[in-house]
Amino acid sequence: MRWTLDDVIEAAFTTLDAEGLDGLTLRGVARTLGSHLNSVSWYVKTKQTLIETMADHIVGSVDVTHLPDAPIERVRTVVTRYRDAMLAHRDGGRLVAGTVSGTGKTLRVADTIVGALLDAGHREADAARLCWSAVYFTLGLTQEQQTPSDDPRGSFHELVATGSYPALALVGEHLMVGDSYDERFHYGLSRLLSPEA
Repeated sequence: MRWTLDDVIEAAFTTLDAEGLDGLTLRGVARTLGSHLNSVSWYVKTKQTLIETMADHIVGSVDVTHLPDAPIERVRTVVTRYRDAMLAHRDGGRLVAGTVSGTGKTLRVADTIVGALLDAGHREADAARLCWSAVYFTLGLTQEQQTPSDDPRGSFHELVATGSYPALALVGEHLMVGDSYDERFHYGLSRLLSPEA
């Protein structure tokens, strides 16, 4: 059977969802595909090339059509879809964060965000910086959400109880217990897009 690049990428995402980013290998993708390593390496020579191709696929899947008329709402919608695209795959945030892609698919998303910011009245330099800020905020929060960890509240409360961190003692419950990741995302994005709010 003759495999295509689409077959390889589909098998790669199946492998990623089963094994995580650390367990993703070209051999593992070949096993998932039911093929030989040569069939995979014909299309992607290295794991990094595979990751970059997968990241491009994730970002390229972000729909930039059927957007609200209001420019800031367009930005909010696209950035939310960007986060959803990463959350759709195990370690999706870390996979995308570890790449630099300049293909048309990826640039289309950035162009939509920057265009909406310009339409909202931001100067060119500010629109570029705000686009980066929204992307970095979303990448970081998504990676944290997808990274399993022990509950940090016990050690946090013990450290704050020493009196060495008075500001954290005042906001501790909000910082460690309060909001879900969805709430943090929507609050943070709103503050970035409307800092005066």
